[in-house]
Amino acid sequence: MKNGHYAIGEISKLCCVPISKLRYYDEIGVIKPCFVDEETGYRYYDNETLLLISILKYYRNCGFKLKEIQELLKRMDLNHLEPMFDRRIAELEQQIIDLQIQRDSIAAWRDLIHEEKSVMAQEECAISHRWYAPTAMYVSTPYAWEGMPYETLIANVEMCNHISNSSDCTIGALSLYFPTGNRRCFTNAKIYIRPHPLATSTTTRETVGGFAALACYHKGSFETGEETYKKIYQHAAAHNITLRGDSFERSVIDWWSTKKEEEFLLEIILPTTETTPGQFEQHSF
Repeated sequence: MKNGHYAIGEISKLCCVPISKLRYYDEIGVIKPCFVDEETGYRYYDNETLLLISILKYYRNCGFKLKEIQELLKRMDLNHLEPMFDRRIAELEQQIIDLQIQRDSIAAWRDLIHEEKSVMAQEECAISHRWYAPTAMYVSTPYAWEGMPYETLIANVEMCNHISNSSDCTIGALSLYFPTGNRRCFTNAKIYIRPHPLATSTTTRETVGGFAALACYHKGSFETGEETYKKIYQHAAAHNITLRGDSFERSVIDWWSTKKEEEFLLEIILPTTETTPGQFEQHSF
């Protein structure tokens, strides 16, 4: 200390701020030394500067930009401070929402992996008679899918762009819809995927569900899915269950998660004509 002032090295140790950063603060005018020795060029700071550095560190830890802190240190009045805090709180609240959406979306994808492992551990996939609750879903824009291989369809660029342009994340598996139940005919077919509950965009949505259905998993290549359709048709006939004629294919594990087709898992859902929940097990897309 010299004449009641701290040299830049002393300030650096006291405040745990690198000398290079103190020099940078001086250069951009955020915190300047109280005087500079003309003979040595050494920077010296006083107790007021110690307080300013502590304030700067605190606001930096709160995420404020240096430019904002510089303005704050110049003015240091409550009328300026309150709206500055309000803006930062609003920014942080939006970041919390964004992080929650990302976290939930990844967790939902992880749950699909758990679902696949559970089903693969079963020797045979049983047919379930379920009630699908109405669910708001993002729906694909019209697109020429005729003749498109399943891999291209599942990785659908049009649908990805449609959703990403809305800055919204999604939850769960992508579902293909075939209005005639013919999975080889893509006329009027649609792709659905569930938006995150916090999503607020105006991206086109449709409500899917409000019906009973027979559902069964299909393991392995999607190209052999007709085998599971046949299995469900036979079950419906044996139990006098009337099918509507359309179908959904929920893509649990596919090219988005693995290149090994033996690990693929598709859930085939054939709606019935039953329109009341009754005693059915409750599900949603």
